[in-house]
Amino acid sequence: MPDFPALSIIIPTKDRPELLVRALRSVAAQTFGDHEILVVDDGDGSGSAAAEAFDPAIRTLATGGAGQVPARNLGVSVARGERIAFLDDDDWWAEPGHLAAMLAGGPRHALLYASGRIVTEGDRPDAGTEMPFVAHADAQAIRRDNRLLIPGVIYPRALHGNLGPFDESLPFYWDWDWYLRLFAADVDFVGPLSEAVRISARGDSVSAVGNAEARRANLDRLAAKHELGELVVRNHESIARDGNTTS
Repeated sequence: MPDFPALSIIIPTKDRPELLVRALRSVAAQTFGDHEILVVDDGDGSGSAAAEAFDPAIRTLATGGAGQVPARNLGVSVARGERIAFLDDDDWWAEPGHLAAMLAGGPRHALLYASGRIVTEGDRPDAGTEMPFVAHADAQAIRRDNRLLIPGVIYPRALHGNLGPFDESLPFYWDWDWYLRLFAADVDFVGPLSEAVRISARGDSVSAVGNAEARRANLDRLAAKHELGELVVRNHESIARDGNTTS
């Protein structure tokens, strides 16, 4: 692996080594190989152990349980790649050509994004069902809803040098906040360039019903920060269920 690869793939994980291995397998299957993998363990260390057993070349980091946004910031702070991609431990890329298609499809200065499918899993009664998710972003639509999938986004690492880290006061909406900051900085958004992203919808997901009250408070903070007005609490599963309208 070169000292400065084209892409840094950052995988935050917490106490789900079996799911993490699935995500790592989807990375290993990619035809695009000029990348480094950073696994950031925010839990009991089982993720780091699983990653090191899977491939000793994977770089592992630990947060001491600081939270998912500090884990992402830690990964970005040590990343060496020209561009950044995230893959959460319970999600995966379903096609070996996903990264190659993404990186060939848009300019180096832009944020590139992909579509995919929401897959229900775990102990949910509807486990095994899938819904298409059509990613979309423009300067107006992003102020009403977040229709981008975290594992479907690739962007230049240098943007953090200009705009700083992710906002750790927004644990549920750090990604939406980041996209709003990028649009305000006139960064181009290009896509969708792939349909290979698979998002796991589980009962223990951060967007699950049990987190509704905390998500409402966090959404209000996001809205106040960017002067968005009143927003409806939604997640990617509800957006997919409603048909992905982009108007």
